[in-house]
Amino acid sequence: MAAGRLDLPSPLLTMEGKPREASIDSMMPTRSSTHAESGRTNLQHEGGFTLVEALLAIALLATLGAIVFGSLLTSTQVVDAGRAAASREQTIRRVLRLMAEELAVGVKEPANPWVGMNGTQDGQAADTLAFVTIGDGFGAQSAREGEMVRVIYTREGDRLIRFVRRNLYGLNDESVDQVNLATKVKGFNVRYYHAPGRMWVDEWSSTGPIPTVLLLEITFQEPDAEPYTIREWVTVGVF
Repeated sequence: MAAGRLDLPSPLLTMEGKPREASIDSMMPTRSSTHAESGRTNLQHEGGFTLVEALLAIALLATLGAIVFGSLLTSTQVVDAGRAAASREQTIRRVLRLMAEELAVGVKEPANPWVGMNGTQDGQAADTLAFVTIGDGFGAQSAREGEMVRVIYTREGDRLIRFVRRNLYGLNDESVDQVNLATKVKGFNVRYYHAPGRMWVDEWSSTGPIPTVLLLEITFQEPDAEPYTIREWVTVGVF
């Protein structure tokens, strides 16, 4: 041993200075040390989401929710609008069919002739049609069981109105009934087919015969929507 130097035995040498036999197992880390290091690593990864990650997740979920809700709301509105439009059209066509049935049993009465007047209101068609028909209701069954009444169709504002006078020769209006056939009416137009001249005319003379065919046109307009027109052809005297 040299002066001032302390020699320590090497872990690979014996006390006598001979090489110590070392195995691979003695040089590997122990199970306890491996588990400790693994535990520290897992604790680092199991710490949870950061605040930024949580906020991003919430924002993403909110965006997806808004997209899904908006799509469902739009689909519901479209379906409701379609159903409402179909219901309105069915009601309108039912009114036109009832008017056609009443006109189909119209008759000629010299004291109360047919009158078709062409008119306008607010720049839109507002015709007036006055005629005599049989029965106080609609259709052939009413015509067979009823008496003659005078009917007037006209438009007032956004309403299509039907006036009925039961007593043709009355001097007052006590026997006149009024019924609103439709609302949200933008135009009411009636055309008449003149058979001798083979042409359509916008007015009908009270001195001539009753028309053989009529064309009814009713224009409707819903709020914030485009107007649309429904037509009905009527043959007079088919019953």
